Amino acid sequence: MTPYDFVYTLVLGGVLEESLYDDQVNLLHLLLGVSLWGILIFTLEFISTKSDRLNKLFKGEPSVIVYNGQLVRPALKRNKLEMEQLRALLRTSGCYSLKNAKHMIMETGGQISLTTFDNQDETLSLLLIDEGHIEEKVLENHHLDKHWLTQELKQLGYRDIEQIVYAEWSEEKGLYVVKDSDLLDYPIRLDG
Repeated sequence: MTPYDFVYTLVLGGVLEESLYDDQVNLLHLLLGVSLWGILIFTLEFISTKSDRLNKLFKGEPSVIVYNGQLVRPALKRNKLEMEQLRALLRTSGCYSLKNAKHMIMETGGQISLTTFDNQDETLSLLLIDEGHIEEKVLENHHLDKHWLTQELKQLGYRDIEQIVYAEWSEEKGLYVVKDSDLLDYPIRLDG
């Protein structure tokens, strides 16, 4: 269901609810309201099938969040996704590490389509750096410290934590880091 379809059902539900519980609304009013609503929906659907611009305006278009293993900055901003939300969406799709996400698409109805590099992704990862900020409570909770993290980052060649958009760690796979310069700065179009 797209947000547009959801509005359809809410308004129709409001029209039906009003006719059932309001004594001043009779059967003719109900039929007139449902008929007008039906004509409006049919007209908008007809117009949107004739125009790609209006169709995208009314129904939206899928957003590619991860493309070939890289985060897509415009899609993250457009969907107002934070890293914690992105990780939650990945986990609900069976992917426990951003490192394993090959392609992630947010469909117009809010569902997630996901392909991964490895089908055997069963390793939980910890979010250690989010938008240039160290997640100290996560480190503390897992008996790790800031010094350990900075040393690990230096060994991998990362000196400036503020340039790191995302860093995760798991015992099995180690540290995975995404710098600001690693993000794609252009949207990826799938349809139209």
